[in-house]
Amino acid sequence: MKGFFGVIGKDPAQLQGIVQQFEVSSTQKSRTMKEPRCFISDYSPNQDALIMSKFPDYHLAAWVRLDNRDELLPLLGLGEAVSDEVVLLAAYDAYGEDCVKHLIGDFSFAIWDRKRQQIFLAKDQAGIRPLFYLQVGESIIFSTFIPSIKSAVDGKLPLNLPYLAKHLKNYPPEVGETFFKDIMRLKPAHYMLTDGALLEEKKYWELKPLELPRFKNREDYYALVRRHLEEAVRCRIRGKQRVGAQLSGGMDSSVITVLLSKMMDKRQLHTFSFVLDEQSKVHSKTKTDEQETQQEIIRYAALVPENHHHITRFHYRDIQEELQTRNLVMGGWEDGDSFWQDSLFKLAGEKQGVELMFSGFPGDEGVSEFGHHFFYEYLGNKNMWGILQYLFEFRVGGLRNIFRYFQYKRQGTGYPAYQKIQQERDLLHPESPFHQMLQDDSFPFYPTYREFLKNHALRYHTAQRAESEGSYAIRYSIETVYPLADIRLIQLLYSLPVELFKPKPFSRALFRNVCKGLLPDRVRLQYKYNYAYTLAFYDDYSHKKIEALRDYRIKNHTGLMIDAEVFRNKPHVHGEDKEERLAFMKELDFIIGLNWPSHGTQKDF
Repeated sequence: MKGFFGVIGKDPAQLQGIVQQFEVSSTQKSRTMKEPRCFISDYSPNQDALIMSKFPDYHLAAWVRLDNRDELLPLLGLGEAVSDEVVLLAAYDAYGEDCVKHLIGDFSFAIWDRKRQQIFLAKDQAGIRPLFYLQVGESIIFSTFIPSIKSAVDGKLPLNLPYLAKHLKNYPPEVGETFFKDIMRLKPAHYMLTDGALLEEKKYWELKPLELPRFKNREDYYALVRRHLEEAVRCRIRGKQRVGAQLSGGMDSSVITVLLSKMMDKRQLHTFSFVLDEQSKVHSKTKTDEQETQQEIIRYAALVPENHHHITRFHYRDIQEELQTRNLVMGGWEDGDSFWQDSLFKLAGEKQGVELMFSGFPGDEGVSEFGHHFFYEYLGNKNMWGILQYLFEFRVGGLRNIFRYFQYKRQGTGYPAYQKIQQERDLLHPESPFHQMLQDDSFPFYPTYREFLKNHALRYHTAQRAESEGSYAIRYSIETVYPLADIRLIQLLYSLPVELFKPKPFSRALFRNVCKGLLPDRVRLQYKYNYAYTLAFYDDYSHKKIEALRDYRIKNHTGLMIDAEVFRNKPHVHGEDKEERLAFMKELDFIIGLNWPSHGTQKDF
């Protein structure tokens, strides 16, 4: 298990009360540190003895993997055998709060500075590891898991009504928001230094372009990206024996699997795929999964066939167990909840002993982005030569796309048609004041391609999904890793000439060219949309969920929800879409009920 819980406060009596509540409620094994103004419970199994002897003025709790440790070791005067935790503390000792500017990897951590009587909280640039906090009087409660914070509070916490309203309207929440009004998420690339009273998040990193050599040959750029990609995979298997890889059959997961096969003992590499079986095919709209391309990769990389594992359905007994598990792990309703990965992690951890799980996410948002908007860079920067070259190559289609660019710019959205879809999906009560208060930021318009890449690769969903997957996986002692979210790789992509993304002769051109020689052409050149879902049995799951929730009685504790019959009578909405949205509203209502102050033991089904 990884993660931590802590409290810092100016009032020792209040702090002690919070600690007692936590200790009574918590069942998690941990190592604790208790001082008059600070308490930390560390869920990691072992503490590096060198930390206590070398850094007596600090106490560290961290969920960390440092990928640039080889650069940091000589700068900090450390030997190769030290742990990442020692490197982290040495960096803090040398640079203070600026230590985060020197760290690359996945991390969230808390450092109790005994001399300054302050806690330093920090989170990695992409937001892969979770960290939340709650202010109670002159105390700050912080943890990598919302349920741990809930367990330290006597009574139910107030819910975040604007957050719930956004979900009912299908609007994206802000990255710092959570299901609870007063629990905040420490944002990616931010840190916070607090004595228990003052709270201020500070941003320590911004994605900026690198100064790259100007290669004459495109192959040199592809080779540069390939080296970064290989390093992003290699640095994440350091010290691990049994490794898992999610293998959907698409390019992103496939190239990671192939690279792993070249870097480690193949007998210790296990792959996991969601596939259809005869039962789930009944409700599948396309009857299609990606087993053929999965097998193609297994043959191409000469993997052990017995180490490839199928997941054909979730392990939950029923919808109630699923929803209760989601509430237990995520603490409530969370955007990007990756409960659908839970069965994969359970199989990998309990049956195969996997320590580390690789994912191809967020490839579509970064290295394997489609490239259709690459010409925005010319228009946004008024690059007339680039615009003329684009028109010469794309002809009438290019002229049409330029017209759309200015149309979208005027409307302030990159997807104007989405407004109608949102109106059809809207589950917020018609008389709710939140209709006027909230704004849909689902598809903002970015005037240049680099701005689009920056906001797409590091969008809120990247952090929220990664946090959620990590929270489910760590229950089975598995750490999740995302080489395509490697900040050095993303920075390189952001710095490349935009022409490398040009979707000719195919979309996702950059990544397809980078993967030349790494993947068989059948996989490298396949269509992105081949009618298969990553969660292959989604249609079957959705059908069963709708049926399981059919008799559920919506309580509408908050008064925010539309009447189910009013929504059913909405025109221009397909029947299946209506039932799926209603099932969503029932799920949300159930989880609200679990966290509502008046929640009892009434039967919901």
